[in-house]
Amino acid sequence: MDNYILSYITQRMTEMGFPHFHFEPVRILENSNQTEIKAYNEFYYLLNKFVPASLVIASDTNIFNEAANYNDYTFYRVQEFSGLIEISQAIVPIDLQFLKVIPTTCN
Repeated sequence: MDNYILSYITQRMTEMGFPHFHFEPVRILENSNQTEIKAYNEFYYLLNKFVPASLVIASDTNIFNEAANYNDYTFYRVQEFSGLIEISQAIVPIDLQFLKVIPTTCN
């Protein structure tokens, strides 16, 4: 995992008032052209280096529908999703990797 992604996530969590959090990798592999993730109180960051041009990811906090040029960007690849996440694409299967970040409370 690239250091800039971890730095970005640490900065974002601090900005949102979550100084404590943990993360875990998540792979979404569905033999379908659409799926959904219930990510309430969680944040998903897209990690794929390449995505299909038809990919659309819509969540309560972000809509990603410009996948055609995604492979040409570096920093643009850092996409954050939270809430109900709906994923669709024209081809099957859906095979995406995310970093799931969960804010935690420390006493």
